[in-house]
Amino acid sequence: MAVIPAVVPVSGCGRKGPACFVVEAGNSRLMLDLGYGPQPGLWPDVSGVGHIDALLLSHGHADHAGGLKLLPEIGNPPVYATEIVARSLPSHVALRPLPLSGSTDVLGVRVTTGRSGHAPGGVWLHLALGDGLLYMGDNSSESALYARDAPPPAGTLILDASYGDYDIPLAQCQEALAEFFAVPGGLLLPVPENGRGPEIALHLLRNGHLLPRIDERMRKALQRLATSDAACLHPGVAPELARIADGALASGEPAGITLASRADGTSGDAAELLARWESGETPAIVFTGYLPPDTPAERLTRSGRARYLRWNVHPRLSDNVALVKSVGAHTILPAFGDAKHLAAWQRAFAPAQVVTTGRVEL
Repeated sequence: MAVIPAVVPVSGCGRKGPACFVVEAGNSRLMLDLGYGPQPGLWPDVSGVGHIDALLLSHGHADHAGGLKLLPEIGNPPVYATEIVARSLPSHVALRPLPLSGSTDVLGVRVTTGRSGHAPGGVWLHLALGDGLLYMGDNSSESALYARDAPPPAGTLILDASYGDYDIPLAQCQEALAEFFAVPGGLLLPVPENGRGPEIALHLLRNGHLLPRIDERMRKALQRLATSDAACLHPGVAPELARIADGALASGEPAGITLASRADGTSGDAAELLARWESGETPAIVFTGYLPPDTPAERLTRSGRARYLRWNVHPRLSDNVALVKSVGAHTILPAFGDAKHLAAWQRAFAPAQVVTTGRVEL
């Protein structure tokens, strides 16, 4: 009797949590992402997962690839990742290549990948099982920095629902943030160096602002994007990033605009600068991404010392509606978003079925 392929959410469906999905593919079992966080101390529960034959990573951010210490619990499978992502992975990991855009065979399963528009080396993954399984990971179609390739048709779609039913365009977010670019006393933007950080730096350059101050993590990330990681960018962007990396002043002074990692303020230059400046009235502090509980980002925003203004790096609801229609999906697993938006997702994606728990046959 033929085994029906299926996908099982382990973590990352119905709540904001680390990405982890198991795909049952006949004689093999694959895992899509193995993350940590984004809340401090949050790991996926893989105690009942059993043996996994291969782990496929969508990108290198911690909530998708930060759980690799759990590999021994699932049989130490080989890890498939793009070359850009593979460079940042631990040396003990058994690496296998994934193309940035193309197709490869993973244990008899045809896997097609394309750039996701979200992070260096980030991809969506299409598995030729049943009538197609498409895992979008984190993705964006609004980025002026990272390129996004159109995914192929798929009956089952795991989409990036990080923003729930939110639908404000990035251009409007940029207008709101622009009000802080010239405030007296300067502006601190804690950012991920491999995500919004380079995007905001590029936006400042293109809109005639002085180059931001940047920490060394940001500078190195910009240098990599301008050279070894340039294949994930829109055409013509790399020279602009090189100009920023070469010309931006170092962080540390409360003047102008400062971009510093880490985005939630728990470590890096951002943590040091927040500790130095939070008791004063300047510089202004603005967080632009997710505010994990029990982090400086959440605490300072709640107290009023910092502001929160989103900079889109995930799809809006209308983007996901367009995606569902373009790939022809009949079953949707909304990942990385809170299940409180279930009714909105059901209305938006109808007539497709929306599932947040349990085994889904392909």
